[in-house]
Amino acid sequence: MALEDEVRKGGDAAQVLDSTIFLEARRRVLEGIERQMCSVPLADQTMHTRLIVMRQCWDALEKYLEQIKQTGEIAEFQLTQQEERKKRFQIFG
Repeated sequence: MALEDEVRKGGDAAQVLDSTIFLEARRRVLEGIERQMCSVPLADQTMHTRLIVMRQCWDALEKYLEQIKQTGEIAEFQLTQQEERKKRFQIFG
């Protein structure tokens, strides 16, 4: 994938992660899972397992978005470095 595409996707991921609606959704989802974990009887292993899987899915989603954001930041840095090299060579060329 081209660096420009990586930068764009990274920006999109950053917008999602930083948006108030996502942060509110994150808080509500995690609070809901936590509340359910506290209210489910200890003997109900099936429900505890489902809640753990729900938490792991949420964590995987956040990790994916964070990875895309970081990849975009790295791509942006690489593009900046390429532009600086071009400017230096234009001075000498």
